[in-house]
Amino acid sequence: MKRRSFCTGAAALLGSCLLAPPAFAAKTAAVSTPTGHAVPDGEHPLAFRSELSLMDVSHDFPYSDSWFEHSSLEYDHDLARASLGLALSAFNTAASDAQYWVNADVGRQDNLAAAYEELGFADAKFYNYDIDVGLAKDIVGYAFARKTLEQPDGSLVSIVCLTLRGGGYGGEWVSNLHTGEGTAHTGFVTPVAEVFDNLCSYLAHAMLREKLGTVKLWISGYSRGSAVGNLVAARIHNELPQLEQKNIFVYLFAPPVALTATDEPALQQDYDNNHAADGTLKTDWGSSNIFNIISSGDIVTRVLPEAWGYHRNGNDRFLPSTRNKAELSDLNEMGTQFGPTPLVFSSLATAEDTDAVIDSVRNFCVTKANFHEKYEDALMDMVECAFLRNEDEVTKAVILDDEQIVDRIRSLPNMKRFSWWEIIRNVWAASTVSRPIMERLGSNVPIRAQQVIIPVIAVGLCYGIELDVVKVVAQYIVSLLAVRSEPDNVLRAAYCHHVENYISLMEYYTPDEHEMRPFTRK
Repeated sequence: MKRRSFCTGAAALLGSCLLAPPAFAAKTAAVSTPTGHAVPDGEHPLAFRSELSLMDVSHDFPYSDSWFEHSSLEYDHDLARASLGLALSAFNTAASDAQYWVNADVGRQDNLAAAYEELGFADAKFYNYDIDVGLAKDIVGYAFARKTLEQPDGSLVSIVCLTLRGGGYGGEWVSNLHTGEGTAHTGFVTPVAEVFDNLCSYLAHAMLREKLGTVKLWISGYSRGSAVGNLVAARIHNELPQLEQKNIFVYLFAPPVALTATDEPALQQDYDNNHAADGTLKTDWGSSNIFNIISSGDIVTRVLPEAWGYHRNGNDRFLPSTRNKAELSDLNEMGTQFGPTPLVFSSLATAEDTDAVIDSVRNFCVTKANFHEKYEDALMDMVECAFLRNEDEVTKAVILDDEQIVDRIRSLPNMKRFSWWEIIRNVWAASTVSRPIMERLGSNVPIRAQQVIIPVIAVGLCYGIELDVVKVVAQYIVSLLAVRSEPDNVLRAAYCHHVENYISLMEYYTPDEHEMRPFTRK
């Protein structure tokens, strides 16, 4: 059976099961023992990959099955924190980097699997965690798990998780730059169909195995995962009305934007819910089950620019950036608890800093169409070179010679337009250009930065991008990989995207200190 036919059939089966009377549901259920189990209310340790400390760390997040008893249209800060913990556990593990290049199950999903077990979820299914981390493709990693709980009145409630990966995924980062033709962001829109189809299949198979009762769907994601999750949630709302909106709980963190008002109607729900029809900011959040939680200084969440007409589905809730000395002192102390590399909150961008960076990006790119035409392919290939690594590079810290770099660059589909001579000439030039960038990083430059700097620059030079632009892009790529160098406003805004920032802000600030647009506390 073709995949499209199978997925259509799964969706139809799902719909018939959800709408079926209890007698039919009993006939379809082959298993009587509920899947998963209740867990005690309270704090639960969940592990996640820290891009700041480059290791797996553990942090306590709250959880209670009771949070799913109220309507999803009510913002629940404790459920939001639990959602953040689950979303972070969905990152590839740092330990799996030892088998970075392997196309197989090497435990990239281990933190998420452990989180599901810790919170009482079972029947976990993982997708795209068995792919070479260097692969550049419009995919997203994600997973499902569920638990069925018997209520005091004898009825059943099933909590079904859809958790989308937003970190540690390597070359998948290229898709974040794949804006594509038109206005909708291709790299975020493309994975939606696969996630939606497999969700329908997962639910349909579960309903054939056992009685689920009332289904409560819990969607969480971070960064790239949250951008895709934001669109998936809208498609579920539009195409699976059997799942009531009040039972679909969507908490997303650091989500980039993907759509303008004219894009993809099937992927829009409560679109730009923070603003009235005339574009003015509302005085309070409207009704929605989609909550986008955003650090006010985080640059990732504000590209593509709002000035170009891009918004999200649901309610944006902005966490403060701050220059309040007492708050900075508290947050800096919190920033030391996540590993050997502390997050220094006093060095992060304010909302105004990030406004200025976004204005610069908008002025440089002019329009999304201009970015797509002039820069997109080049930047995608430069970023792909930052993530491609073979076994010897990972395990033996090998740095490729010129000939090997040429072979790698020529393996990229877009680079086939350039001759061998053009590429080798630009590899030689890149060697010269790279020296001052590496010197700026100082001594003990991480081997990862040494491995990628020349291919990244060489690709940019092949495309004929202005030398100053190539050097700036390469410097930022290497600085982010190295997690060092004195930060300017761009890096300060990028560091706001670290998960430690979100954990601390969610723990420090109460819901009444969230606002509907980016802001800085003085």
